[in-house]
Amino acid sequence: MRASDLFILSALASLALAAQARAAAADPAGEWRIADGTANVQIRRCAAALCGQVSWAKDAAMIGRQVLVSMKPDGDVWAGLVVDARNGAKYNGRISLRGEQTLRVEGCVLGGMICGGQNWSRVR
Repeated sequence: MRASDLFILSALASLALAAQARAAAADPAGEWRIADGTANVQIRRCAAALCGQVSWAKDAAMIGRQVLVSMKPDGDVWAGLVVDARNGAKYNGRISLRGEQTLRVEGCVLGGMICGGQNWSRVR
């Protein structure tokens, strides 16, 4: 094998490792504290999607409630349903990372005409 072939193989391997590292870093799975600090949400893989449920809350009755449902990847965003744990209202929603420590969570009504959201902080 020529030196130029080894260089090309080495460069390709480095690019593949960098892509894997970016993909791993861009994964929102983990524990997140909601914006007002009253609850944490554990985000996990559920089949080909992500799901999230309340793992800790000041109001113990909230623990275990699912708040992110079937969030499927669409580029750098995961889209699915966002559920208000307090009243069960469901919204078309999406989540996206804003760095390794911040998750943007948004919910929309009226076909996306009215949207709101908040930033969650990574706990672990």
